[in-house]
Amino acid sequence: MIYLDTGCLVKLYYPEPDSASVAAAVFGKVIIFSLLHELELTNALSLKVFQGRATPEQAGAVKSLIIADLEAGSLRRMNPDWEATASLAVDISARHTPEVGCRSLDILHCAQAKLAQAEAFLTTDARQLAVAKAMGLRLLTV
Repeated sequence: MIYLDTGCLVKLYYPEPDSASVAAAVFGKVIIFSLLHELELTNALSLKVFQGRATPEQAGAVKSLIIADLEAGSLRRMNPDWEATASLAVDISARHTPEVGCRSLDILHCAQAKLAQAEAFLTTDARQLAVAKAMGLRLLTV
């Protein structure tokens, strides 16, 4: 199983720059899907609607695709131990944020990927990529 940050999940389900590259990188792979993904994806789609970059129908269609992929098994629900996730995230933050300047939500994704023992991690965010690399996560590239 592989772990995508939410930005890459959005690119996978909604047309954006790098969408085709993300789709090619994850083709045929099972993707970990957590409550953190669900929150950020829901918020990203809602922001697109608010900003006029998507219609409510388009956002609803993406949510339907997510549900279908969860049912089909191409997305696999992860139920993380939130205390362990937060504890690891605090450690990651202390070690890497002073040099990289990574956001806490990006650090939480890195922690979840590590705890889930993801086979690979995919992000298009340079700072998150630097943290993931420093942590020793195996990286997919687009």
